[in-house]
Amino acid sequence: MPFYREIALEGDGRLSLWKITEEEHFPVELTENSRKRLAGMKLAGHHRSFLAVRMLLQRAGLTDHDLLYTPDGRPSLEDGRHISISHSHGFAALYIGTEACGIDIEKVSTRLQKAKPHFLQNEVVPPGLEPLTIIWTVKEAIYKLSDSRPLSFLTDLHVSSLDLNSGTGTACSTFPGWEKEFHFQFERMEGYILTWCKEIW
Repeated sequence: MPFYREIALEGDGRLSLWKITEEEHFPVELTENSRKRLAGMKLAGHHRSFLAVRMLLQRAGLTDHDLLYTPDGRPSLEDGRHISISHSHGFAALYIGTEACGIDIEKVSTRLQKAKPHFLQNEVVPPGLEPLTIIWTVKEAIYKLSDSRPLSFLTDLHVSSLDLNSGTGTACSTFPGWEKEFHFQFERMEGYILTWCKEIW
């Protein structure tokens, strides 16, 4: 069954996951704009991720017609609720709720080892690829809350604390005019890290 699971978050938020398989058929209705976007995608993996997100929307009682995009590419919902989308290889993830929440899912791999100079500055990182992946997903999730501000993962976003046992931590943005603190949670699943993040008020 491609639908993987749903996580009930604090408040009315729901985070749902779709496990993407190569042979999958996606019985979903698309808008004309989405059909054009899909036709422009060259990689089959991008096709499947795009459609898996629409399947999650459908499961949430929505359609592709309810999903809007701002001129800078940020997703939004016609009914005003918050939405966050992520996908990585074999999974797609979707958050919907009345509270803003950024999500990110990433496969644990050596790719981020090479990218360390671009997103790690002063953080004290436990050894291993998993902590690197967690920190990356936290920064991606915060970026999705930033309304496309030109944030630097290296100098503007910082993970303040990380507890690998409880799957929680805190982070902050020091971007001028957008100084914020955040709480995040993460889960490990089948070689992936799923992270969700909310602002601390």
